Amino acid sequence: MFKKIISSVVTALLLASSLQGRTIAPDEIKEFSAQVLHIDLNTASKEIQDKIAADYTQRVKLADILVEKLQKDPQFVQLSETFAFDLWSKRIAESVNPTDDELKHVFNESKSMRVPTGYNVRHILVMEETLADDLLKQLNAKTGEDRNRLFSSLALKESLDLKSRQRGGMVGWVDATTVPPVIIDGIKDKEAGTFVKLAMGNNMWEIILVDEINPEHPATFEEAKNSLVIMMRQHAIANEAKRLLTLNEVKHSSSPKSVGKQHK
Repeated sequence: MFKKIISSVVTALLLASSLQGRTIAPDEIKEFSAQVLHIDLNTASKEIQDKIAADYTQRVKLADILVEKLQKDPQFVQLSETFAFDLWSKRIAESVNPTDDELKHVFNESKSMRVPTGYNVRHILVMEETLADDLLKQLNAKTGEDRNRLFSSLALKESLDLKSRQRGGMVGWVDATTVPPVIIDGIKDKEAGTFVKLAMGNNMWEIILVDEINPEHPATFEEAKNSLVIMMRQHAIANEAKRLLTLNEVKHSSSPKSVGKQHK
């Protein structure tokens, strides 16, 4: 039922290696089991628990071997740097959880936050422009509730967007901060009830129905809260980056090697 995570060849390599692997945290195997294998280790049999633990331990040892072998590989270094930055940024952001009072203070200080124009939209994503044109022809032949029912039916039958298809093509409210510019540019001057056909690249075409429009307006505190949190987290990341870069410059400028160069 459960496939081996590591082949016998890899197992032989690990057994022949002198590497012991890093220390594994108590809950690490449980998290791996839940997130990767989709198995609740607490309810699994002891046989399965032991097998997963053994496989995961071998996985850690293999990772140590691969890191040692690839540490000078340019692609590995680049991917490691990207991952390190993303992980570091995520942890800094997660550490910033402002209270409503703190957010209100920032909100009152800014005095200029605005909510961009929002559009409540439905869409149908298809391949081939001829199909998009045929669907538009069918939709334009209907009005009112008949058109809405047809749109939902066509979305369920034809749309390649699996997420919205089950909701009759319903996407919900979007604005310039949540969707690509090509979509906003295509719908920004349209009235509610308007169909828009957009080329999305790779012979993909999107039919968008704008149901409602919420004009741009000064943001209330509740509307601004999410943006304020993001802004404060980005500010924290920028400050910590500046601190680390400054610390690194000071460290290198005061190292014996640097001092020696300065005296030459």
